Amino acid sequence: MNPLLSLRRWVKCGPGMGVLASALFATALLASSGRAHAAPEDAKAGACPAPGAPVAEPYRWYPALDLARIPFHTADGPWGPRAPIAAPAPPVTRRTVHVTSASRLASEALIPGTSIVVDADYIGPTMVFGNVADLEIVVPRGRTVAGLMIGSYNPSSTTRRVRIRGTTPGQHSGGLIGHIVFYSNPATDLIIDGVDLNGNDGQGGGLLLQLSWPNAERVAVVNVRGHGVGAAFLGGGNDIVFAGNRILSAARPGEVNGWAEGWGIRSVGDRIVVYDNRIEGTRYHRVRVHPEPGKQQYAWVANNTFVDPREARIFAAVDMSGRSPLSYSTGVWAVCNRVYAHSSCISSSFDGQHAIYSRLTSNTFFGSITEVVQRQFQAIHGPGRDYLSGNKYFAWQAPPAWDAPGDPTAVPLPPVKPDRYTGRFASTLKCLPP
Repeated sequence: MNPLLSLRRWVKCGPGMGVLASALFATALLASSGRAHAAPEDAKAGACPAPGAPVAEPYRWYPALDLARIPFHTADGPWGPRAPIAAPAPPVTRRTVHVTSASRLASEALIPGTSIVVDADYIGPTMVFGNVADLEIVVPRGRTVAGLMIGSYNPSSTTRRVRIRGTTPGQHSGGLIGHIVFYSNPATDLIIDGVDLNGNDGQGGGLLLQLSWPNAERVAVVNVRGHGVGAAFLGGGNDIVFAGNRILSAARPGEVNGWAEGWGIRSVGDRIVVYDNRIEGTRYHRVRVHPEPGKQQYAWVANNTFVDPREARIFAAVDMSGRSPLSYSTGVWAVCNRVYAHSSCISSSFDGQHAIYSRLTSNTFFGSITEVVQRQFQAIHGPGRDYLSGNKYFAWQAPPAWDAPGDPTAVPLPPVKPDRYTGRFASTLKCLPP
């Protein structure tokens, strides 16, 4: 396939991408204009440790994550200045209360230093409106909170040191929360650990987790199972870590749940780590980062399993703003991932188009992402990029069974809301699975 036609097809056919077709296509043609600079091979970033290899610098909330593997965490380089990943601080709690209603949960959560244990089988949607500090919410297995909305956007508020977890920290041991939204800006030191999410918003289902941006700082999302009708995560900020999660997004067609979007993780202008997750979906990308002007932005995506049997859109760093000039991430890495990607309707996507420095290496692909495609995109996007080293390519095969913390389809989806049915979100692309 001609590489220019390949890119034009990807831009034109991707949902939500049409308005930017000319800008992105022109940018690709001019990628060698000096915006990106050549860089020596970063051997550490592409090296895949053997199973059971020692961890030199464990991340506090997911110790299997070795921060010493992350190039921007340990040193500056051709990608830009060093930016160490900081883990969120836990809440400091002085009192424990048990709650059985949304009103009690909301009122107790506004008292700094409170650990709240959900003690009812079901608690309805809960709005914690105001400033929040040093809050822990424990949702035991078998309990449900329909939704958690924390902080306020207007009037402005702050949220500091919040942990939402199951009964055993560091393990999948919790019940079900519909969706979690942090409205505060800034929202800092947030930990979501070991619970199930299904995006229940009372309207047929929405995002699993949302952060206000740009001022989210130090966020850990670990050991979570997520099953969403549309998109899974939206937000931005710095030191955001997703690790050990099992997420299935776009579980219903867009015309049923009322949203065309179905991405896994979409982050704006931030510093993000995505490690040891399985993220599966059928619309948009599994991970997509969007550069913002004048920011030091990095993404390190490693040791994940990604599955997209319909559109084969897995990872991208792309400015979707329509600004001129376009913004560029400082550096992105996608290494040591296993990728199951098939599409018969649009071109695959596994690239760092709008990154000054990009290393997409030592990955294993099954399906539509081929060496020919990656070589074409590397040539189009220009210097400073390596989309080839150490990658292996195979024909499509079915992905393995879900491993711990388990199959997210065991998490029930919210009820369909019939009045949200809209034919305008029905895809005109017949992206059939293999």
